[in-house]
Amino acid sequence: MADAVVQWVKILETPRFLTVGRQRLEDEQVMVVTRAALAAPFALSVHTTQHGRSILLGVFTWAAVNLAPPKVRKDRHWFDLGVELEWAGERLQGRIYDVDGEGASAER
Repeated sequence: MADAVVQWVKILETPRFLTVGRQRLEDEQVMVVTRAALAAPFALSVHTTQHGRSILLGVFTWAAVNLAPPKVRKDRHWFDLGVELEWAGERLQGRIYDVDGEGASAER
């Protein structure tokens, strides 16, 4: 709705995290983070003139790739309504590779 206003957002549980990295060439003891993602279950209150106030439940997912230079960083976000953290957590690995078009079947 064009007049929708989010009144509040609450994170309901500890988010799930996923980090992908590689060893730094100069120092094998150092890991360079190249991809990161999280899935956070939420509740939010939204108000519209036509429908009044509604409470929506779901999971917010964020994934970013190319976190180590020289490549250009890319981010993507998902708001999945009516799903549980378990469902979204199972999709983190696929989504972290879908951001740059490598797809879930890419070599990790």
